[in-house]
Amino acid sequence: MTQVGSESAAAKPVKRVVAAIIYRNNAVLACKRDEDRDMGGLWEFAGGKIEAGENPEHALRREIQEELGVELQLILPYDTIEYDYPDFHLSMEVFVCTLAPNQEPQKLIHSELRWLHQSELLDVKWLPADTNLVMTLGTLWDDIFESQHL
Repeated sequence: MTQVGSESAAAKPVKRVVAAIIYRNNAVLACKRDEDRDMGGLWEFAGGKIEAGENPEHALRREIQEELGVELQLILPYDTIEYDYPDFHLSMEVFVCTLAPNQEPQKLIHSELRWLHQSELLDVKWLPADTNLVMTLGTLWDDIFESQHL
């Protein structure tokens, strides 16, 4: 588990979310938030809130279908990111995923989608909670995406 941020989470509401690092052709999918959303214009990995009574994998599949209009094939747990935003504490379960055959992500809620190679990860401005995740991802890229895993 990766803890990011400095304030105590005890007094803040906790938002439990899932995120997908979708991998294809030696690149990962980055999604730009619409300008009219909170933290608009920043980039993130697709995903969203875990609903009451929902397990993280089901939440991930549902959110990816809602946000990108695609089905996931492989889902591997990667990390849990803990991050303190000013108004809430984020607990984000992150998964490395592949798309089901013949699936192409659509911009259903994002203003832009980009496939980023390892050398391009820092070409976009990520959400604060995703920044350290992206740094780790860049460092461990070869270990995470070895062909025998995906």
